[in-house]
Amino acid sequence: MSFVPGHLSLTFAIWKDDDPLCMGSTGIGIVLPQGVHCAVIDENSDSSDNKVICRGLEIEDPVTLRALELVGFGDKGLTIYLRQDLPVRSGFGISGASALAACMEVEKNFSSAIKAAHQAEIEFKTGLGDIMAISTALREHTFPAIVIREKPGYNGRVKIHPLKEDFLLCISGLGRDTSQIITDAKWTEIINSAALGIKINNINLRSAIQIGRLFTEKTGLMTDLSTEILTKLPLGSVATVAHLGTSIVATSENLVELGSLLETFGEVRKY
Repeated sequence: MSFVPGHLSLTFAIWKDDDPLCMGSTGIGIVLPQGVHCAVIDENSDSSDNKVICRGLEIEDPVTLRALELVGFGDKGLTIYLRQDLPVRSGFGISGASALAACMEVEKNFSSAIKAAHQAEIEFKTGLGDIMAISTALREHTFPAIVIREKPGYNGRVKIHPLKEDFLLCISGLGRDTSQIITDAKWTEIINSAALGIKINNINLRSAIQIGRLFTEKTGLMTDLSTEILTKLPLGSVATVAHLGTSIVATSENLVELGSLLETFGEVRKY
């Protein structure tokens, strides 16, 4: 069984390219200690179609199926069992993590698995830089970690900083459709203008979240619920949105107080 961690973006700039392997994002994010566990089994089905099972039910997961196709395992009658620790559409990179985990089960060349998962995400517009951030953390066996995506696309340059401080996630809201944002020309202009004006220095958890908050405010990528949460934080706390989602990442010297406030808005997890 393979494991692939999730990833949340604090900032991102969109780099478009006709070649899906060159398209991607730059920015700063956090690779999480939770993500996706995967097992791929040939159950000798009469059908040649691959199928994806999550929480005991067959689900539609075109990104994972496309990634398997790209590594030469499409239409093999395989059953892909996923255990997702975090929800999709909430800003945790779970679509990409699922695709990469499935590819790692059948393709022992890690670079080929990364390439397929990245291309599948680009084709289905479910993510831009999650795979490169996640794969760097996997190579280094380091997560949770702050990751800085300095060059976009497959084989893009990523720096990693081990994360020792505790932080909270608040899984709130109904999530967002990533494709609606990253394919919109006006949103792309707003996001890139905000991201390219942010300097990344002296990286630690608090400064990374503060950078994310600045980016979030500049872009306007906040729902009404996210705005309400961020305006009600206890003194001394810092928090921002996990992009592109509606969940919140936060830290404080008093995590108990912070956690109590966040629990009024959704499930809270401590890392």
